[in-house]
Amino acid sequence: MIQLSVIEKHEQIITDLVSKLEKIDAHSDKILEQLEMSIVYCKQALKQMRETVIQDGFPDQECEIYFFKKLKPEIFSKMLYYLEVYDIQSKLPVAKCQCQIRYYQKRIDRINEFMQENQTELQYFKCGFCHFDKYYFTRDSSEIPIPKRNEYFLIDEKFHTWHDHTFSEIIANQMLIEYIQKELRILDGAKGGQQPYLKSKSKWTGKKIFLIELAYGVHFTQMVNDGNSEIKDIIEGFEQMFNIELKEFYRSFVEIKRRKIDRTKFLDLMKSKLENKIYESDL
Repeated sequence: MIQLSVIEKHEQIITDLVSKLEKIDAHSDKILEQLEMSIVYCKQALKQMRETVIQDGFPDQECEIYFFKKLKPEIFSKMLYYLEVYDIQSKLPVAKCQCQIRYYQKRIDRINEFMQENQTELQYFKCGFCHFDKYYFTRDSSEIPIPKRNEYFLIDEKFHTWHDHTFSEIIANQMLIEYIQKELRILDGAKGGQQPYLKSKSKWTGKKIFLIELAYGVHFTQMVNDGNSEIKDIIEGFEQMFNIELKEFYRSFVEIKRRKIDRTKFLDLMKSKLENKIYESDL
């Protein structure tokens, strides 16, 4: 039996969570019910991670930093995102258009306020800096003044560092802005008396990550708008075509890159199926 490394155990927890979240989206049309289940699954995954951290620890500081900087925020950010979307949807004004547009804009103002208050950490995140990683993403709190420690760090020092929560909030807010902007585009279309897009009758029934893999394949071939299209535009086109939400496509691309074998799993499957069909038709 192959012994998984500590990092591989955590990566497996993330993979299992993504699979569960995809199944929720495929089988439930009630948004609040979807969000509740998503929050529960994220909470369970975080609990698994915590148990693994306490039981196995880390072989070295480099692994500890990688976990708290990259892996834990993948799940923590999802939970924060779903909590915020749940809050938004459960408090959304009944009145349509202008009232809802103002409501969403206030939410964006709150996000911008957070980003402004955490400019140093935001720059560190965006630029991929690592010079303070030892202080930001390890659990040794001896050199960090108590006023600088967040409540998570103070309550549970075994599973929290100075800034893994901050990074998680930044990632969650990026996803939240994308979600709100999409809702605003729909409302703007309705306000102008326009149909934002014709609803397709087709529904994607495969894994979301396969559709995202296909979208990136289309993007990198530069066959749309002479290569001048953004990946988010292609993703939106697929969302409309297949009646699906692909909220975390940037994070999914990271998962695709992390695959050790069959990195282009879906594209390889498409190629194989097409070649088989061509071969059969030639017989």
